[in-house]
Amino acid sequence: MFKALQVPLNTPTDTIRALLLQKFNTPEVGAEFDELLKRMSSFESRSLYLRFGHNVITTCSYCNSFQDFALYFLPRPIMSYLREAAFVGLTTTRRRRTAVTTLFLMFVMEMYILFTVEIKILWGDIAQPSFTIWWHDLVLNIRHILFILLPLVVCYAPNIQIPFISGPAPSSNVDTSALLVQTHQTMNHLLPVIHLVKYGQAAIMRVPELRERASSWWEEEARVGAWIRGDGVEDTGSRPSVRGVARGLGTSFDEGGEGVEEGKLRTSAKVMTKILMIDGLKPSPQQPHQEK
Repeated sequence: MFKALQVPLNTPTDTIRALLLQKFNTPEVGAEFDELLKRMSSFESRSLYLRFGHNVITTCSYCNSFQDFALYFLPRPIMSYLREAAFVGLTTTRRRRTAVTTLFLMFVMEMYILFTVEIKILWGDIAQPSFTIWWHDLVLNIRHILFILLPLVVCYAPNIQIPFISGPAPSSNVDTSALLVQTHQTMNHLLPVIHLVKYGQAAIMRVPELRERASSWWEEEARVGAWIRGDGVEDTGSRPSVRGVARGLGTSFDEGGEGVEEGKLRTSAKVMTKILMIDGLKPSPQQPHQEK
C-alpha cells in the first residue's frame, strides 16, 4: 500500500485514506482497507506490515501480537520451500543434497531477517525526506530469484566441490592392484575346474555304463528342448506360447528365413558355441616333466 501510493511509512492514516479515496475514486475505501488503516494507527503495526507483508496483515483478523502474525505467516514460506525442494528432486538427480542445503540456509536467513531486523525510518534529502527498507518485499524477490536459478544451476552447472556439502570428489588415480590380485585368484580357481570338466567328459565316454547314462540324459534334454522350441511354431490362438513369451521379453529364438529375423537368443547361442569350439576345446599345453 505504501509503495503503491508512494508515501513513506510514517505518513498519517488520514493522508493515506485521502490518497486511497482519490486513487479508487469512490466515497469509501472498503472494509479491507478500513480495517487496515485502523491497524496502521500504531508504529508497531506498521513494522509488522513491513515484516510480513500486506496479505498477512489484512487476512489475519484474529492476530494482535507479533507472535500471532508470525505463526500465521510461517506456513506459506515453509510450503514454498518444500515445493521447490520437491521440484528440484523430481527434475534432476544431481546435487540434490547441495540444493536442499541451499534452500534450508536461505529459509533460515529469511526467517532470521524478518523476525529480528530492526525497522527504522531513514532520513534522506529534501527530494525524499524519509524512506524505509521494505524487508518483506526484498526477501520475497530474493526467494523468487533463487527458485528460478537453483534448478538451472543444479542441472547445468559444472561439478564444483563445496566443503562439508558436496560428496567426495572421484579420484582419477584408481589403484588397480587389488582388482588384479582378485582377478588372478579367480582365474586360478576357474582354470582347474574347466580342465576337470573337459577331462571328465572324455572319461565318461570311455566307460560304457556312464556313456549310456550320459546319452540317455542328453536325449531326454534334446526331447524337452525340441518340445519347448516347437511350442508356438503353429498358431495357438489366444493361448500363450513359449515363442510368444520369448518375443515379448526380447529373447526370441526364431529361426531366420525369408522375411523373418533370426532371434537374438539363437544368434547369441551360435556366437558362444563358435567361441567354445575355437578357443574353449583346445588341448591344454603339455607341462614338462621334472626329473627327480
